[in-house]
Amino acid sequence: MPDVFVGRQPIFDRQLNVYAYELLYRSGQQRNPALAGVSGEQASYRTIINTFIEIGLDRLVRDKYAAINLTESFFLEENKLPFTPKQVILEILEDIPVTAKLVDSVERLTSEGYIIALDDYIYQPDHAPLLKLAKIIKIDITLLSASQLIEHVRVLRRYAAKLVAEKVETAQEFITCRDLGFDYFQGYFLSRPQIISAESLPTNRLAVLNLLAVLHNPDADTDDLAEAINTDVTTSYKMLKLINSAAFGFSRKINSIQQGVMLLGRRNLASWASMLAMSTINDRPSEILRTAMIRAKMCELLADAAQIKPSDSYFTVGLFSALDLLLQRQLTQLLAPLPLNSDIVAALLYRKGPIGEALSCVLAYELADWPNVQFAQLSTNQILVANIEAVTWANGILDML
Repeated sequence: MPDVFVGRQPIFDRQLNVYAYELLYRSGQQRNPALAGVSGEQASYRTIINTFIEIGLDRLVRDKYAAINLTESFFLEENKLPFTPKQVILEILEDIPVTAKLVDSVERLTSEGYIIALDDYIYQPDHAPLLKLAKIIKIDITLLSASQLIEHVRVLRRYAAKLVAEKVETAQEFITCRDLGFDYFQGYFLSRPQIISAESLPTNRLAVLNLLAVLHNPDADTDDLAEAINTDVTTSYKMLKLINSAAFGFSRKINSIQQGVMLLGRRNLASWASMLAMSTINDRPSEILRTAMIRAKMCELLADAAQIKPSDSYFTVGLFSALDLLLQRQLTQLLAPLPLNSDIVAALLYRKGPIGEALSCVLAYELADWPNVQFAQLSTNQILVANIEAVTWANGILDML
């Protein structure tokens, strides 16, 4: 079974008690995500999956806080965080632009109870709205001269945030930062990152895609969702492990998937299922994935433009239309074990019904078969816009992989 890894580096208070652990992406002994061919977005996703599902938050941090580096989309997109504020510190990376949209998103997250930290922060006066919301400000002391460090502490003390001295590598640096009034300390002098590993069960990619299809079906109830999870041993195991983890802190043990689905909620379940799906589809060419995601989103957008509700089934049909490419098997074989309704099956196999017509339009667009690029009463421009938006959306998703 493949191993999964998370780097863990403690953050100490002034009495040298552990306050929190920063959790870092690791691929074996590989420290730098870029060197491992992993984007910042994907590093965040894998760290979250490995922390909450594979290894377990309780094992990694016990009763301390977990500080996790997150990229811009985690802050700007609502409902993207699939875990509760319990024991979690969200670190805004230093390369994220401080915009009005970011400030609004951070304000929403703090109102929901999340603790926000600014990572490797360099002071700028126009950041005041963000500084008022942050609970923690981390300063890389290697980036500042002695006088700049003193000035940073003086200015940032106007705000309520606690200050963390990062990259403290000598006893003298620790004493200096402590005397300057830093609240917390992190660096090689105190403790180097420790790599925590665990064995990972391989996820059944088809089972996760099936779960996504059921989640996108507005008619699916709790029993349907539980059944979709229970069809695969690994998926049900990982979900049950997640639901019983310290991340959610339910007062009693959850013994069944159905019970867990009710407590976790559909939105959180969909977020975790999506992340599992993304973490498993990494052994096929990215262009095939891009095709699947563009088809799914474009079908959905065509339905929206034609004011057809709900549009969830359109997304599912577009996504599953590329299953044969992704899994290297006949589409009829792949669809047989899935609990899809007859309209979806007819659309996928025979291009029947309104959903099938939308898929035909999307496939014709792929082939530049312009006479057949038509759906409902939509104009050529509306179909073009749907394609552009679908491509943009798919590229954003692939950036996370």
